[in-house]
Amino acid sequence: MSTKPDNEFDNFIDAYVDELIETPDDLILEGLDPTAVQAKGLSLLQAAKTKVARSRLAVAKAGYAALKSTPKATLQEVSAEEARRFLAQASNDSRYTLAARNLGELSDSEAIALYTKLKSIESHQNGDDK
Repeated sequence: MSTKPDNEFDNFIDAYVDELIETPDDLILEGLDPTAVQAKGLSLLQAAKTKVARSRLAVAKAGYAALKSTPKATLQEVSAEEARRFLAQASNDSRYTLAARNLGELSDSEAIALYTKLKSIESHQNGDDK
């Protein structure tokens, strides 16, 4: 090895691995059939992969169920005029970064969509949808 370990445990592990690598296969197998040992090892590896996949699937299902069970924030229907009024106030609010937008050039649907997005973010930050 090119680097020297800093402590005794690392020295022990390095010496053990080096010795294991240098040991001939027949001495390790001690009369066992190499094909059978390989098949058993592959079987153990496949079982471990299956267990991990099932575990990941269970975690994903639990996360999806938790996400699905949380109530969604319901936004009120808003007119384009109200949305524009809110956006005008929000453009002067330091919590929002609307200064670079040309709010006067937004269509009614764009103004309502931006209003909806900002209100959704605002309710999420306030914890209303938890």
